[in-house]
Amino acid sequence: MDSSSYKDFITSRGYNYHYYFAPGQETKPTLLLLHGFPSLANDWHNQVTSLRAHGYGFIVPDMLGYGGTAKPTDANDYKQSLMVKDLIDILDAEKITRCVVIGHDWGSIVTARLANYYPDRFLGFGFLAVGYLPPNPAHTYEDTLELMRKSFGSERLGYQSFFAEPDGHILCEKNFDTFYSIVHPKDYGTIWPQALYSLGETRKWIERNVPVEIEPSIPEEEHAYKREQLKKSGLRAAMCWYTVSVKNLELEEIKQIPHSAYTIEKPVFLGLTEKDPLCPPAISKPSAEQFCKNVTIKVFDCGHWIFWEKRDEFNKELAAWLETLGH
Repeated sequence: MDSSSYKDFITSRGYNYHYYFAPGQETKPTLLLLHGFPSLANDWHNQVTSLRAHGYGFIVPDMLGYGGTAKPTDANDYKQSLMVKDLIDILDAEKITRCVVIGHDWGSIVTARLANYYPDRFLGFGFLAVGYLPPNPAHTYEDTLELMRKSFGSERLGYQSFFAEPDGHILCEKNFDTFYSIVHPKDYGTIWPQALYSLGETRKWIERNVPVEIEPSIPEEEHAYKREQLKKSGLRAAMCWYTVSVKNLELEEIKQIPHSAYTIEKPVFLGLTEKDPLCPPAISKPSAEQFCKNVTIKVFDCGHWIFWEKRDEFNKELAAWLETLGH
């Protein structure tokens, strides 16, 4: 993604967003691609290269807390209702009227809230790794952990508590190579259940500071670039996303979403993976089938980072789905 194609924009609440922008053909919509944790706009470069050949336009931001975008450290600034408005501000500034939004990981959560708050602004919605999660204002982080304990025997999301602790980002920055290797392990099925699931375990792994083998299907130069950029940005702001969840900071905002908005009427692409133990298809499919009225589900034989690990297969499936939208 050519650095000269990046732009900066100050949203209505005063935060700068740094984003890649490429106009498309008049007959094609613009794709809004939203990364998760810990990622950058550049993580989507394979999709941009592939789909630009089909004539699509692109807006690909560094999300709040990352890269060239603002990095506030008050977790209240990371409420979904505020961040989706930031993105709408960008679409308005670029005069984008025909748009498809696709998110990965935390970007899927933002995509879900765009579908809830601004359904008419988009032609379709894509969710990668993390499926569509409808609003659940009566459900706290503690409730989720208890549900996971009863259903799976462990909290599964215990790592989120560590990331939300005051020294979580400090330890991860100090022992960055270990942190990065746990996020991108070769053996998801072993490392993630041991290092991420249970409360307290992630801290132990980071403090032990013994990196594990990294996912080999991702080119080393891409790992190197991402490590460099994340070290430069730091992790304090990025981990505010977890603080919002763990401290239940946005339950009141979620209560304002009408129940009628929980269902997505527009077409949905759901890209799931066989080897992501945190987000297996068995968890994501039921919600999509219940709340998404026109859903296309594809399951890829890879781990969490679909758009890297299965880039060619994923690009082909996404392009085929986009063509069904009619534009």
